[in-house]
Amino acid sequence: MQISRFVEKIHGKLVWLRKYKGPELQNRLQHYSLLYLLSQPMALSEKPAMIVAPHQDDESFGCGGLIALKRKQGIPVQVVFVTDGAASHSWHPQFKSGEIAPIRREEAIAALGILGVEPEHIYFLDQPDGRLKYDETIQQQALTALTELIATLQPGEVYVTHRHDRSADHEMTYQLTQQAIAATGLTVDLYQYYIWLLWKTWLFREVQWQDLAGAYRLPIAAVKTQKRQAVETYKSQYLSLYGGGTLLPPGFLNRFFLPYEVFFKP
Repeated sequence: MQISRFVEKIHGKLVWLRKYKGPELQNRLQHYSLLYLLSQPMALSEKPAMIVAPHQDDESFGCGGLIALKRKQGIPVQVVFVTDGAASHSWHPQFKSGEIAPIRREEAIAALGILGVEPEHIYFLDQPDGRLKYDETIQQQALTALTELIATLQPGEVYVTHRHDRSADHEMTYQLTQQAIAATGLTVDLYQYYIWLLWKTWLFREVQWQDLAGAYRLPIAAVKTQKRQAVETYKSQYLSLYGGGTLLPPGFLNRFFLPYEVFFKP
């Protein structure tokens, strides 16, 4: 009888681990493999950079360390937000449609201030959140704006979300950024950063080896505290607002607090 209960208890623990901890452990294993086995060392360049973010928080999650390092050395950094972030909390009873957008804008300005980017170097294109992939008019508006900004600011490097980042807005932002660079005729180093690529995905199933090619790791230990402060400025995304639950799942932020950031060069 005791053995039977013991076996049932162990079985229950295994089921719990597989259901609730399995995805997080799998994510960590894949990320650490990418970071420590599949990526090459990357040195910080002195080229002016433009960070293109689909939503307010992507820039700090994926590039917060890079931004802080460049700004500490006085290297110009411009940040462009493609959408207004209004789809966040669309389900929340305390927010009418789009009311979260100004909150996210304020969080972005505060977060980037921590990283050393002044408000005059932050650009909000205010395209409708969640509709980039499905509306050609919105795509054209975003493409025109991105092309004009790149032509005017002439960055040496552009960082944008991964082409297979498992988010429609993220993937379309990559396509539009690539098209915008081509339209300017400028020679620009294009790097991809990832947010959702390895979250609850299986290598060789949802993610292929070619998706991880050209990976570079940038050491950011010197500015890790700054990055954490910037990420934690986005309280609307990881804290419960008015008891409505959080947007980001438990464990999601862990990898953004490591002493490296990973970028992909096509």
